[in-house]
Amino acid sequence: MQNELERYKNFDPTNAPLVKPSFVKKLQERHAIAQAKAFDADVVEWLSSQDNETKQHINDMVRHVMALKRV
Repeated sequence: MQNELERYKNFDPTNAPLVKPSFVKKLQERHAIAQAKAFDADVVEWLSSQDNETKQHINDMVRHVMALKRV
């Protein structure tokens, strides 16, 4: 047990590969597909490059339109 602890004491994770569980990959793929269906590619690209304040403002505007459409 002590040998195992010593081995990990000096462990350097900088070269470790990034492991992404399969369910995370599937969720990301589903999210990308949903975005592609809802918005044109140029809109998605532009939105993804915006700061958080702009994204929040756009979300608020879309929610407002959603509320108007429900009435």
